[in-house]
Amino acid sequence: MRTDRRRDAAADWPAHYGRTKPQAIALRNHESNETRTWAQLDKRVGKLAHVLRNDLGLKPGDRVVNLSNGDIRHFELQFACARAGLIWAPLNFRLTTTELAGLCEDLQPGLMVTDDAWSAAAREASKMADVPRTLTWGPNRELDEMVERAPVFAEHEEIDPEAPLLILFTSGTTGTPKAAVITVGGLVWQALNQAQFCGNAESGSHVFLPLPLFHAGGLNSQANPILYFGGQVTVAPRFDPDVVVKFAGDPANKVTHLGLVPIMYKMMSESPAFAGADFRCVRNLLVAGGRLPDALRETYAAKDVQFMSQYGGTETGPTITSLDGARVDKLRAGSCGQRAIHVQMRLVDETGNDVEQGEPGEVWVKGPAVIKRYYGRDPEKDFPEGWFHTGDVAWEDDEGFLYIVDRVKDMYKSGGENVYPAEVELVLASHPAVAEISVIGVSDEQWGEVGLAVAVARQGHTLTLESLCAVCEGRLARFKRPKHLVVVEELPRNVTGKVAKHMLREMFRGSRSA
Repeated sequence: MRTDRRRDAAADWPAHYGRTKPQAIALRNHESNETRTWAQLDKRVGKLAHVLRNDLGLKPGDRVVNLSNGDIRHFELQFACARAGLIWAPLNFRLTTTELAGLCEDLQPGLMVTDDAWSAAAREASKMADVPRTLTWGPNRELDEMVERAPVFAEHEEIDPEAPLLILFTSGTTGTPKAAVITVGGLVWQALNQAQFCGNAESGSHVFLPLPLFHAGGLNSQANPILYFGGQVTVAPRFDPDVVVKFAGDPANKVTHLGLVPIMYKMMSESPAFAGADFRCVRNLLVAGGRLPDALRETYAAKDVQFMSQYGGTETGPTITSLDGARVDKLRAGSCGQRAIHVQMRLVDETGNDVEQGEPGEVWVKGPAVIKRYYGRDPEKDFPEGWFHTGDVAWEDDEGFLYIVDRVKDMYKSGGENVYPAEVELVLASHPAVAEISVIGVSDEQWGEVGLAVAVARQGHTLTLESLCAVCEGRLARFKRPKHLVVVEELPRNVTGKVAKHMLREMFRGSRSA
């Protein structure tokens, strides 16, 4: 009888599927076509765990950072850290070496793992932060060679579901990124939340993943929930709309899941390959990070695919709510869906009291998938009584559908009245000359603050403040309407594709109509 408690632990996914479906493909690199069956993944995870603990001398609780393009080795490292009791922290390759070094100084990792593309930056950041060792992964590279030579990790330790496994840094749109600590069990609960909505537990699930693996959107909304139920993840090193359309739009590849931000779906729809794409196998087009324009939704509906809208964040698993594309009535009303079964949620006023149904309040959440702390910070201050304060303002209807009004920090006061830019943007986006639009508050001598609309005009169209305000008639109170307009070629975005409003505030602090 087998007595290996660690390999019987429910949290060890490669061990489980390495026994129950050993020849099924778990991971594939899109560019190189390099694959791992579940049996191969299980074995390599065991060997890598041995390298980390025995060859490199890392101890339980030590941090391992990595800087690389998307690769199936991300998941080998994640699962090896789980077996070895280590904490994995993937880093954002868009940061400067100084910024990377700062994150490493905070985490004090025992190892930096990188690839050929980012080796120079990784080694420079490691040198600046005194990281003891840096190794490169990839075919015929030093870490892979160490794994090939190593025996399977012989320690028989049960994986603790409450053990920290993963550190993901928040987008950092308003300051220094915070290090969200995610447990082994947190990944499981997130997978269960996703299964409620996205069908990742169904047989044959296969996600195509062209997103960076240092953010929750790609890693924990898509890849890990698919892997938890024994599905397949195909990893691309970067987003290329033509590549995504051709791969996901070819039924031979049997892609069932795809998750991107709205601007990426727009770029796909503009690809020359889109007209001939056949998405018959795609069960779920996940969209997060912003509202999908109705016109774009209809473009995909013409190809018989529907979107699943989700709301959440790095700290929340990330799933808080989801909305099935079949609920067109709720979509058009601007809902982001109903909360996941394993999420508790409150809507509270400025004093911390629950608001009445239909009234706006800040979204507070907690649950087994919600993180309990940031690395190196006081959890009692950040998560009082276990509640995460999202900073989002929303209201809920009588069916439990949530409607995001705006970010608390994006709200501004005009003449003493609260103005939520997201509400204004929803109306302004209906203007036929608007391709994209964002609203910020700017100072005003008379009203305190007023709205400044920063817009991208559709090609061949002219956009004026007067015509923009005309679409607000009967839809927005006058104090909510923008008083100034700036037309730009493109809106600044952060690495997750969201409009970077803090950059707009810096760029147009003193601006008026243009």
